[in-house]
Amino acid sequence: TSIISTKWRYLFASISTIEFDRYLLRGLTHRNVDSFKNFVDRLLKLPDQVSLDCFRLRDAISCNDGDHDFDVSGWICAALCRGVKEINLELHNLGDVPPVLFTCHSLVTLRLDARGCKIEVPSVVCLGNLKTLQLIHWVLFGDDSIHRLISNCHVLEDLAFIECFVENARELHIQIPSLKSLVLHFVTRRDRDLNYGVVIDVPNLVYFRYNAAIVECYSHMKSLEKADICIYGFHSNLSIDATHLIQGICNVWYLSLNIHEVISGTSRLLIFHNLIEFKFCGRETSLVEFLHCAPNLKTLTIRFLDFERTRWKALSIEVPSCLSFHLKEIEFSCFDTHMIEMVNYFLENAIVLKKLVISMDLLTWIQKAEASNQLLKLLKSSNKCLIVIL
Repeated sequence: TSIISTKWRYLFASISTIEFDRYLLRGLTHRNVDSFKNFVDRLLKLPDQVSLDCFRLRDAISCNDGDHDFDVSGWICAALCRGVKEINLELHNLGDVPPVLFTCHSLVTLRLDARGCKIEVPSVVCLGNLKTLQLIHWVLFGDDSIHRLISNCHVLEDLAFIECFVENARELHIQIPSLKSLVLHFVTRRDRDLNYGVVIDVPNLVYFRYNAAIVECYSHMKSLEKADICIYGFHSNLSIDATHLIQGICNVWYLSLNIHEVISGTSRLLIFHNLIEFKFCGRETSLVEFLHCAPNLKTLTIRFLDFERTRWKALSIEVPSCLSFHLKEIEFSCFDTHMIEMVNYFLENAIVLKKLVISMDLLTWIQKAEASNQLLKLLKSSNKCLIVIL
C-alpha cells in the first residue's frame, strides 16, 4: 500500500491491536527472520504512535537461537509505554518477564503463561486498573510474591490459576472483595505431599471453579451462584475431609461436581436450598448423599465413574424430597445396562418428572435395542414424563 501512496507508508503504526501467533515464523529463512525482527521493532517503538489496546505474543519466536536474539522484553516494555490495556503472553523459554509489567496502570487484562520462564514479582506492585488476571503454569512458592501480586489489584474481578504447582507453601490466601470469578486449577505431583491449605475470602464471588486434589479449604463465598468442582486424590490423601470446600459453596443454584474418589464428611453437608441444576460425576453412594441435600433440585445430570452394580434401592431408604416435589428433568450420560434399576427408581419416585434423557454412546447396537425395550416397559409415576433415548 505504501507503493500506491506515500501517505500510507506509516499507516501500520496506527493499529491498536498487535498479535504475533505461534505459527507466524514457520518456514521463514534467516534473512526473513531478521526482517521480521526489525519490522516489530519499528512497529512498537516508532514515536508518536496511538495507544495500544491489545498486545499478544504466543510463543511466536519458536526459532529463536543464538543468531537471532529477539528483544522480547523490549517489545513488552514498548507495549507498556503505549498504554496497552490487554497483554497475552505465552513466553515458552523466551527469557524473563520485565518487572515493569506488574506496575502498569493502564493494564485491564493480563494473561501470562510462565512455562519455562523466570518471573519475579517486584516488591512494589501497582495494577490499579487490572480486572482480569490469568496465571498459567506458575510455580507458587512459600514466599509472599503471589499474595503481594493479587492483593494490590484492588479492582480485580476475574482471577485464574491454571495448571499451577504449589511448592513449599503452607497456605494460599485469596482475599479480594471485588472478585467475581475465581478459577483454581492446581497440578499435583505424585511424589509431593499435599501439606498446604487454601483460604478463600471473596464475599462478592459469583463463579468458582476448583480443579485439584483434596486439601484443607476454607471459604467465604456468600454471593456464589455457579460452581464447577473437580476433586481428585492420590492414595496418600484420600482421607482428607472435603466438607469445608463443599460447605463453602452451599448457596449456588448451579453445581457441577466431579468426584474421582469417595471422600469423607458428606454426611455433614449443609442443605443446598438454592440448588436447582446439578451435574454429578462420581460414585453412586455419593450421589445419594447429595440428593438429600438439594430439596429444590429441578435438573439432574448423572455420569458414573465406576460400574460396581450397587443395588440402588438399598442405598436410599428415604426418598429425597426433591424427587417428590421439584425434579423435572434427568439425564443419564454414558448409560450402561446395569443402571436400569436406577432409572426405574427415578421413574417410580420422581412424581413431577417431565423429561428423562438417556445417552447410550457406550453400548453396541444390540445392547441399545435390548436396553431400550426394557426402559420403555418401566412404569412411570408421572404421566407427563417423556423418555428420550439417544
